[in-house]
Amino acid sequence: MTSVLDSRPARRPAGRAGRPTDPSRSSATRILVVDDHPAVRWGLVQLLEDQRDLEVAVVATTAEAAVGQAENDTIDVAVVDYQLGGRNGLWATRKLRALPAPPRVVVFSAFANDHLAANCIVAGAHALLSKSSLGEELCSTIRTVAHGRVLIRRVPSAMVQLLGGRLDQEEQITFGMLLARLPESEIQRVLAVSGEELMRRRARILAKLEALPGEAPGDEGNRRRERAVSSYLGVERC
Repeated sequence: MTSVLDSRPARRPAGRAGRPTDPSRSSATRILVVDDHPAVRWGLVQLLEDQRDLEVAVVATTAEAAVGQAENDTIDVAVVDYQLGGRNGLWATRKLRALPAPPRVVVFSAFANDHLAANCIVAGAHALLSKSSLGEELCSTIRTVAHGRVLIRRVPSAMVQLLGGRLDQEEQITFGMLLARLPESEIQRVLAVSGEELMRRRARILAKLEALPGEAPGDEGNRRRERAVSSYLGVERC
């Protein structure tokens, strides 16, 4: 049985659940599972390993471990919990997408709202799911993004305007192009920037849209922004 208690590569010398290896799974989609909750990791691995066309190649418990594992393995799709201890799923997404052979990324969260959808698009994720959808919908989503599609709902204009107010003019232009789902090559051409510079702009935008762990601890400006987003979402926060 695949271990879900650490970040070592999944080991299945005799195939899934101890059964002989099935040659027909040699072309299965290789998946990286990233979650710091043992029960959730176990459930995800069991769900995905029951699919003949999906293979859990690596399991990680932190964002840093996930990136390190992906650097040394072939991963097609990463399934990443947004709320991790330490660096969160958006940080992991940015770093995974910056790899020479980047996997496609599915982020899941208990709070898969418009605010997080905008952040996921900026980070480079390909899908956002609610934790309540971690069943057949997750399997279907993995198959879809593995074939090149993006499954993140369009962000309402009110939220775009609210978040855009945090950015300077240059960042607003980049933010708008990312939300419009323009190809990266086209964004680089229009803005006359390199891929590396575009990644740096993504990071700067995210730092303003969401206080990433260790980058912008809860100062008063962040608290005001959080209250504005909470008001838009109709959520009371203390």
